[in-house]
Amino acid sequence: MKSVDQLADMLDDTSWGECFKRDEVEVISRFMNLQHFKKDDIIFRQGERQGYMAFIVDGEVDIIKESSDSLEKIVVTLYRRTHFGEMSFVDNEPRSATAVSTRETTLLVLSNAKFEEMLETHPKIGVKVLRNIAKLISKRLRMTTGKLVYTRT
Repeated sequence: MKSVDQLADMLDDTSWGECFKRDEVEVISRFMNLQHFKKDDIIFRQGERQGYMAFIVDGEVDIIKESSDSLEKIVVTLYRRTHFGEMSFVDNEPRSATAVSTRETTLLVLSNAKFEEMLETHPKIGVKVLRNIAKLISKRLRMTTGKLVYTRT
């Protein structure tokens, strides 16, 4: 089992670590756990209800979307230092895609239940986490909106 300090070092090494001071990273890390996946393990499936987000400490994850014709398409491959699962983490809706490890992968996981504990004991840090998620979702929505632009006639 890893110590809180070791988990904090791992979180600090993700893109999220750059958004928080070290003492905040240490607090957040107390509410996280490590999960390991082998190559081709399904982390979660589209449609499942699981309230957590994950930070990739090591490895790679494909985000796969099932289309209406039941074909699977890779939306994106995520690498070390990135994260995923924040939409279901925030809205408690079913997963919008499937996540699969493409090689041995280690994740730092923050569950909704642990996040609620964090909010009770460290509300300012919890709000900062939510703001970072909101910024991320907003950024992704702007990118998507930019791709959907069309010319009116």
